Amino acid sequence: MNADSTILATQVRARRAYEGAMLRLGLARAAIVTCAVAVLVALDVARLPSPAWLVLVFGVWLFVGWRGALVWRGALGGLVAGLGALALPMTVLRPCCAAMTSAMSCTRPELCVGAGVALGVVVVATLPRLRSPGEWARTSAGALVAVASLVACRCATLFVGESIGMLGGLLASAAGLATARAWWNVRIVRRGRV
Repeated sequence: MNADSTILATQVRARRAYEGAMLRLGLARAAIVTCAVAVLVALDVARLPSPAWLVLVFGVWLFVGWRGALVWRGALGGLVAGLGALALPMTVLRPCCAAMTSAMSCTRPELCVGAGVALGVVVVATLPRLRSPGEWARTSAGALVAVASLVACRCATLFVGESIGMLGGLLASAAGLATARAWWNVRIVRRGRV
């Protein structure tokens, strides 16, 4: 066995140990978030159409927990907004729709878009300050995937139009604000102010 193969074998073992540790960390993080969602459902703060939605939440949070670093930092902001969306009372989303029988009879769809925009602003406000567009992309992706996994649970109990409005408002505001914030930070870094 020569020195190159020994170094390569050591690198493979180190990488395998690192990925195993990150997977265990991701499992722990996913379990914590899924248990928090399950507690909200048990307390009747949030409603899920089926317990199978918890599997989706667990899978998404396993991924962002396993990826770690910037994706996880972004996901923490998504967690704040997502848990807020789950706890959002239906009277906020449907204040004028007590007698509503279908999505076509909704008279105020802008409320769902507004709630989504507010959640998007929360997501962007919780993003950490970063220096490169690549870092912004990974962090923003983690935040949007995380919040979308939790908002999807909330939107499962809404009509299709309300769901599209809420998710659309969330994604549009978060993407727009994150792009503007990244542009501004890159501009400041290029001028040498940071």
